[in-house]
Amino acid sequence: MGSIRRVLLVGIESEDHAAITTRLSQLETAVEVLSEPDAASALSSLQTLPESIDCIVSAAHLAGMDGIALSRERTRQLASPTAPFVLFVTDGSEELAATALEAGVSGYVRRGTPDAVERLVERVRRAFESTHPGGDTKADGAAADVRQRELQRERERLEDIRHALSHDLRSPLNVATGYLQYLSDGVDTSSGGVENEAIENGLDALDRIDSFLDDMNALVQQGRPAVSADPVDLASAAQSVWADLDTGEASLRGLDGSRPDFGTVIADRERLRGLLGELYRNAIDHSEPGVTVEVGALFDGFYVEDDGPGIRESRRDDTFRIGMSDREGHAGFGLARVRHIAAAHHWRVAIADASTGGTRVEMTGVERTN
Repeated sequence: MGSIRRVLLVGIESEDHAAITTRLSQLETAVEVLSEPDAASALSSLQTLPESIDCIVSAAHLAGMDGIALSRERTRQLASPTAPFVLFVTDGSEELAATALEAGVSGYVRRGTPDAVERLVERVRRAFESTHPGGDTKADGAAADVRQRELQRERERLEDIRHALSHDLRSPLNVATGYLQYLSDGVDTSSGGVENEAIENGLDALDRIDSFLDDMNALVQQGRPAVSADPVDLASAAQSVWADLDTGEASLRGLDGSRPDFGTVIADRERLRGLLGELYRNAIDHSEPGVTVEVGALFDGFYVEDDGPGIRESRRDDTFRIGMSDREGHAGFGLARVRHIAAAHHWRVAIADASTGGTRVEMTGVERTN
């Protein structure tokens, strides 16, 4: 059975509490469940308990202080606030998920969804695997502190980049655009001329910079850990994303019922849709008209492949870098965005040869419910 693991439940309703406790008792690891009714009691226990806590599960809505505030206070008050913190929420949103992440929450599960308790217990089980028993030793505490500080620095760095892109660069960009538009008002556009062409080229360049900033901001947002994840039917999502795109003469196969059921994956629904859309667009933009795109299931994930020209093996690692240009000369963000979305879900992404000679992008390490 190994060492006993300790889970602290905070503000969990009695029905959910009983179900969670029962499922935790069925894990291969021995689990001791402790309970506190609110955030203040939980903070007091965390400071005085003689044994370390291996995972905290808190309701989002608590008397006096909510679950997100509890996570912040735990980080502020405790010398080694390293135990994974899972938030059990009734109503979730992307804004709530982002706020929870910034507060140090490591997991996010919605109540009322199918198999909510099962998913919550699975999060706890994974938390056990990522930590070592006896985490109250000085060595383990020091290592965990280092990891926590590194994660916090990375969050702060990405947030600084996001803020600069969203705010600091917008002001000079808007000023430059305003001046060029002012100059264009005094130029006779009916006869063309060097002045008009120069102004138009300048405005086009500023438009491209504006789009670039939007893409960079989105890239930072999508690379945040996916603390909000739900069961998503993979085949339905893949078909829906294709239907929403302007695919021209391209065709999609693999989702017509001739293949086995792809099952349900655990993912942030909108980011999964974004990933599929980028893979579709990449296949269409880098192939001749009439390209065939195929979606298929893997044992621990899925793939998207095409019968286009493919990517040379020597260039495959570079395709995930920001700045790789597409066929129209724009800064390449598509596969960089795919890599960031995959990383947010802790998936692995790789490029291989398609069975038809084109490009095949594989996602593995994908959690399934069936």
